[in-house]
Amino acid sequence: MFCTDSRILSGQALIGSKQPFTTVLWDLDGTIIDSRAGIFNSFNHTFATMGLPLIGREELNQFIGPPLLDSFIKICDGDLAQAERARDIYRERYLQGGGALEADVFPGILEVIVASKAAGKFNSLATSKGFSGVKIVGEHFDFLHLFDVLGTASNDGSRSTKADVITYALAELELLDADLSRVVLVGDRIHDIEGAREHGIEVVLVKWGSGDATEWAQADAVAETPADLARLLGVNLEAVAE
Repeated sequence: MFCTDSRILSGQALIGSKQPFTTVLWDLDGTIIDSRAGIFNSFNHTFATMGLPLIGREELNQFIGPPLLDSFIKICDGDLAQAERARDIYRERYLQGGGALEADVFPGILEVIVASKAAGKFNSLATSKGFSGVKIVGEHFDFLHLFDVLGTASNDGSRSTKADVITYALAELELLDADLSRVVLVGDRIHDIEGAREHGIEVVLVKWGSGDATEWAQADAVAETPADLARLLGVNLEAVAE
């Protein structure tokens, strides 16, 4: 049963009488970085290259979050060969043509991750973005060192869904003897919720990403701001700032 009462959704502390979160899984696109410009531009570059009509940003928004090949299969009406060609064109533009760097870090979010780390929590990425793209943007914005594990999709596509990425991240965290007694995933889309539920993991959705009210209503909690998120995770931003 999803918890959607007004106290939780207003950004009050999730931990309440429960034990504090011990491990935080972090989505990337729409949660840590605003990558919409690079994604939109790379999608429309792909469509133009393939002679397909361009798509507006609102319509493209639905394709931020799911595995890339799944999005192109939907766009190409189930034609796998066309979808794979589209994926390859997209990746070339995104990884080699500068698309990955058409992004910005959301203000205040890295400070929350630093505070989570300072509080002794384990932190792992859990993103459907492939490792190559994560490495490019993570090194550019210098945040990869904040994570104990880089839970990403594999470059070959064998690990692409959110559930698969979480499986990988949890296995890697176990190798580090991470405390997995209470895990939470921080994301922005319904795909984050669906993947986390397969593992029985609680979910906080952030409102600054690409989600909408129907998605937020299915999360255990919703954060309006990074400060709200810090409270929900039970971490102290002021201690880090001192």
